[in-house]
Amino acid sequence: MAGQVIPREAILETRAARAEAELETMEMLVALHTAMIFRIAYSILRNHHDAEDAVQECFLRVLRYGKRMDEVRNVKTWLARIAWTVALDRRAPQNTVSLNNDESGEPLLEKLQATGRAPDDQAAGEQMRKLLEHIIPALPEDLRHPLELSTVQELNSSEIAEVLNIPESSVRTRLMRARRLLKEKLSALMEVKRHG
Repeated sequence: MAGQVIPREAILETRAARAEAELETMEMLVALHTAMIFRIAYSILRNHHDAEDAVQECFLRVLRYGKRMDEVRNVKTWLARIAWTVALDRRAPQNTVSLNNDESGEPLLEKLQATGRAPDDQAAGEQMRKLLEHIIPALPEDLRHPLELSTVQELNSSEIAEVLNIPESSVRTRLMRARRLLKEKLSALMEVKRHG
């Protein structure tokens, strides 16, 4: 076998087969994970077009990774981490979030109180969701990121730890603190509204 010459056609066929396999792998990744990558990017960027650009950038980075894809242990977590990094790189400085009005200009707390339902019932409603969408971005970044990955992306603690490159115990602690802080902020806002 030593010194045997491989015909050029065989080399080209091998390269073409490898390229076709890589393309099929990429198409499969795009089909399976685009929605998750978009949600991660959108949770950080809060803009549809910016999130779409981040998705494209994520897959470009995957293409550059190329042949080393076989080394990836958990594709979902690996892609989530790339999406997270891309979105953070693209993020504009955070603006202050207003809790006074929703998109229609209507005061959120008044809409929330106007339903006349018990707080447990209100938590399930659309107004509570909108209020949370305004409060969550105001959380400290170290608490907001794990919470978004947990609630929006439905990643578990070990996956979040891998995406954020922090210990799993830190993820659980930050999630607990974030949820407690959210509860305190909601309670304070409801109390102010009740007495104000």
